[in-house]
Amino acid sequence: MASQCDVAKRAVDGSTSEFLLKDIAIRASKNEYDENHNEEGIINMSTAHNESVREIITEKFVIVNGVTSALSAMAYVLCDHGDTILTPSPMYGAIPRDLVVQSGVKTFPVYVSSKAEPDGRKPWELNVDLLEAGLENAKQEGHNVRALLLVNPINPFGTVYTKQQILEYLAFCKRHDIHCLIDEIYSASIFDESVESSSVFTFHSDELPDKEKTHIVWGTAKDFGMPGCPFGACYTWNSRVLTGLEKIVDFYQIPSFVQTAVAKMLEDKEWLRWYLPTHNKMLQESSTTVMETLKELGVSFVRPTAGLFIWADFTNIIGDVNKDTEKQFALHCLDHGLAFAPGSAFVYNELGWARLVHALPKAKVIEAMKRLKEACATFQTRYAL
Repeated sequence: MASQCDVAKRAVDGSTSEFLLKDIAIRASKNEYDENHNEEGIINMSTAHNESVREIITEKFVIVNGVTSALSAMAYVLCDHGDTILTPSPMYGAIPRDLVVQSGVKTFPVYVSSKAEPDGRKPWELNVDLLEAGLENAKQEGHNVRALLLVNPINPFGTVYTKQQILEYLAFCKRHDIHCLIDEIYSASIFDESVESSSVFTFHSDELPDKEKTHIVWGTAKDFGMPGCPFGACYTWNSRVLTGLEKIVDFYQIPSFVQTAVAKMLEDKEWLRWYLPTHNKMLQESSTTVMETLKELGVSFVRPTAGLFIWADFTNIIGDVNKDTEKQFALHCLDHGLAFAPGSAFVYNELGWARLVHALPKAKVIEAMKRLKEACATFQTRYAL
């Protein structure tokens, strides 16, 4: 039998970490719901795939991983092995993996609170004082912080930072001479018309406190419902960063036909003027269906204005909340044919929360909410983990 010394130590170190999001998705994929052929199958509200627009996208073209690679490449260029990136939390649970596996870059979570704070912070607010404290704590623990990573719109909240907040975060990065890397993979999925986009591209470059240390990544997977499409883009004003990316781009290249297909899609302005509002109307309708059920169940949630998901507090349903019972509830729902990820999958320090992906066809969302009601009505903390 081969010994562990047959492979690099970093390969061994990375193979034992729990990735609850993936574990739940794998179980769901083995028994997928199909309203015509497998009505007892599992409805996946765990994986942030924009399934609701699958039919209208495949009418445009069909192709069969983008921002994951983009984040890894940016971490490789911006940081040395062992350096750290600040990350507001809760966060998409794959971010620590995306940064560490190939680039050896650590994450340091800056936890936002679900409650209003005495310093005037609103629930879920990330302010500069919190970032300053997070940076200081990271330094005291021996981390060499090289960047701040933001996801905007925010995963898992489904909300959008304001333009003023983005400028404050960028000023924080300039003050401490660190990079700001912004993942805008949900930037075209703002479905509340009262909410203004705060994409970096809505600013003039001269407005940015330090454009040389401001970088953006984007891909087609979410806004265009194309999971698995190997297309991701890195944008930077920094020529040294661009040169660094060019040195490793051969390891991240995508087929030319994919580049051509995506280019044709993005160049078709008439189709985009139809697709984007149609897509966002679908998201608004599906989120409303889920919110109505959560209200009926007495489950509080963060009201989404963007993205594919809703961040909900199942504390009242779970009862005695701890990490085990939070996971038990997710497994109980899985046994009732509904997959979603508990809060612990999002590197968060408050228990009882979960992310529900609502970007599904209408009939599937309705069936999923029926199953959620049944699961909540029958839950008891009885699972052996």
